[in-house]
Amino acid sequence: MSSFDGKRLLALVRGGDYAHAGEEEAIELAFREVPKRPAQSILDVGCGRGGTIAYLHRNGWCQDAAGIDRDRDSIEYARAHYPAIHFEACDVLEVPNVLARRFDVIYMLNAFYAFDAQREALAALRQVAADTARLIIFDYLDRDNLAADPLVVNGSNIVPHPIEMPQISRDLLANGWKLESFLAVNGQYRRWYAELVARIERKRGEIIASGGDDAFDYMMSVYGGMLARIERGLLGGIILTATAV
Repeated sequence: MSSFDGKRLLALVRGGDYAHAGEEEAIELAFREVPKRPAQSILDVGCGRGGTIAYLHRNGWCQDAAGIDRDRDSIEYARAHYPAIHFEACDVLEVPNVLARRFDVIYMLNAFYAFDAQREALAALRQVAADTARLIIFDYLDRDNLAADPLVVNGSNIVPHPIEMPQISRDLLANGWKLESFLAVNGQYRRWYAELVARIERKRGEIIASGGDDAFDYMMSVYGGMLARIERGLLGGIILTATAV
């Protein structure tokens, strides 16, 4: 669901410009230890339509806000709807060349799992991090060998690179970050995805009217498949917090 149309349909279902699990509840949980300081700068990596960074900006976490995403259509949407925030269309590996500045807080909400070059992404983000920066990764957790039963829809692996502990700790440290804390949110993921599947079913008519029968079937296959793996204990969620070193 990383395309512009996919994010548009997710926004329809979620009731806001969010593509990540848990919507505003998840944002509050991920930023539970981040003080609200208007002077600090925050970067959203994989910002999609801009709803999450706009929420943080609107609720006092920062005035200096930026977001990046590879999907240019989503970035154009974000620029039009959230003009107070700086948005750039680029790959995460291009960040040091596109954003000639440093940020106090960098975060990814259900974006890191999709990066084929995760270690390189961590290194690139360290280059735009302030000396005391905080990194937050909210993402899927491989709880029990998900690779043995991957979720494949239309030939694509839907969760290709979930967090694996303790590999992530080593990858962070090797690329300029020290893992400070982690919080498993497996129960919340189960509830969030059960609610999401129920919403998709309730909005079937709107989804089909906007994207066709195939769009509805695809969403049910993706999110129903995720929920099934969450319920079987293969897939979960985690919030990692790291600091620059």
